[in-house]
Amino acid sequence: MFFQPAEVWPILEKYQPLRNSAIFALLGYIFSRKHNKEPFFAEKVNWYFLLFVVMQVLSASLLWLGGGIEAFNLWLRLGIVYFLITQSVVDENKVRSIAAVIVFAVAYLSYYSISKYVVVYMPGIRAGGFGWYSNPNDIAIILVSVIPLALLLANTAGSFVSKTIYLGLAGMFAFNILFTGSRNGLLGLLAVGVLSLYFSERMPKLFRAILFAGLLAGVFAVGITNVLSRSDLNALSGDSSSENRIEQWKVGLSMLKDHPVFGVGPGEFTTYVRQYGGIPGMQPHNTLLQVFAESGIFGGVFFLLLVSYPLVYLIRMKNISGKSNNSIAAMLYKFICSSLAGFCVCAFFSNRYQFYILYVLIALAVAVKQNLLNPAGWTELDANIS
Repeated sequence: MFFQPAEVWPILEKYQPLRNSAIFALLGYIFSRKHNKEPFFAEKVNWYFLLFVVMQVLSASLLWLGGGIEAFNLWLRLGIVYFLITQSVVDENKVRSIAAVIVFAVAYLSYYSISKYVVVYMPGIRAGGFGWYSNPNDIAIILVSVIPLALLLANTAGSFVSKTIYLGLAGMFAFNILFTGSRNGLLGLLAVGVLSLYFSERMPKLFRAILFAGLLAGVFAVGITNVLSRSDLNALSGDSSSENRIEQWKVGLSMLKDHPVFGVGPGEFTTYVRQYGGIPGMQPHNTLLQVFAESGIFGGVFFLLLVSYPLVYLIRMKNISGKSNNSIAAMLYKFICSSLAGFCVCAFFSNRYQFYILYVLIALAVAVKQNLLNPAGWTELDANIS
């Protein structure tokens, strides 16, 4: 889902590698003896996921049955991935393995972007990717989300070579973001940079300070320069792009007011935007507002709860230790939530609630919380948050 083999080798498209890999993974889980012993719905966040999916399918079905079937198929694939992660990630090695697969898959995407757009750099040209991430804003989101996973691997790697490789990949992702010309990408980069370096307790403080200084220098010297070189912008704010987004936000609120229960339907924002005096063809560029406008109040609330609960746990948790006598599990949770926070920062100014990475991160956070962190430490926290 991150490497996109059908985009790299188009001949594979007819074999539907994403669908088939999900089926094989599900079959492997069924015959596996090592999985989560707790029921799937023992974790309340999983209820929020299911209820949000139900609202998505219902909202699409009210428009036409075919739309409901398409929505069901989309969320079935996402649901299988989400379910498998929450139920099969029962040890720290599996968390690291999933993180490594994502990091190396995105590394190829970043290599492609840098070799095509950065090596032959021209002012005003924004670095994009391919497939799902061809849009510069989209590749910025995935890169921001994966940087903490690369630093997670660097912090838990056993050898100097491995640490160096993962640090190098994190640096490559950050470097790539600087050339996307994405304002939300720069904000997300700063967010994950601060959080990840703060949680990198195994790195010397001086080394972290040097990395942070390099991050700031890159953002202000290169990143902002590339943003200002965009032909559609006159400044970092107050340009037509920003004004258009505010106009679309108003339209989204009007849609929610007129369709409070089920919204206008998933993916239908641009269909209705002309009726509300908005800019034809332009998305709302705010993920939360788009979810509310397209799925209604209930769908929006379930989505908000789904995304925010892992972050609330991160803020509230204190002195939580892993089942083993170390802090690896807590470190894993912190870095995963850093990735989720970075996605949320980028998503505030974009519309990507159907990105796989969002639900993979939530599922990983749920799995680590439920299977690796001390259950006794979470019982009181669950009660306080509830």
